[in-house]
Amino acid sequence: MAHTETAREDLAYVASAMRRESCSPGNPSIYFLWAVLVPIGFSLTDFVPQLTGAYWFVAGIGGGLASWWLGARDARRCGINDLALARRCGLHWIIAALGFLLAALPMATGVIDPANGASLFLLVGGLTYALAGIHLERGILPSGILMLAAYVALLLFPPPYLWTIAGIVIAISLAWSGFATLRAGPRQ
Repeated sequence: MAHTETAREDLAYVASAMRRESCSPGNPSIYFLWAVLVPIGFSLTDFVPQLTGAYWFVAGIGGGLASWWLGARDARRCGINDLALARRCGLHWIIAALGFLLAALPMATGVIDPANGASLFLLVGGLTYALAGIHLERGILPSGILMLAAYVALLLFPPPYLWTIAGIVIAISLAWSGFATLRAGPRQ
């Protein structure tokens, strides 16, 4: 009986790997969702900074849950049942959320002025996206690199409206990745 169960798990793993290879290399819906959320939140930092925290609290949680739902729906549609990958993705983004909360902590406690500490979110976001691009889904890597570049630009020579400019550039990068994923279609 144990041998039959092991064989069944092995076959399910192979079938899942084959289905994953025949599905799209990413979920364009998630890219497009964040291509809308990012520039709005980044622009708030330049124009209505007092709303930025509340926006990202709602958009971060809501966008994260929507991304999870979209990813799970896409996996079901493709017939992928890779629990190890699902756990790895979930853990990556939960740790990212923790990183954002830890970046907010010095500002919430008054240790760092929010105007000076906001750049920490670009650092955490850039590292999160770049590492996701390396380990989970290649299409998100350019957005992570752009966030890291915006972080450096903000620290070294903060031009006016850098947050808005960075949000637009990152949104374009995410949308580009979404369209590239759509164009690529299923892998053969």
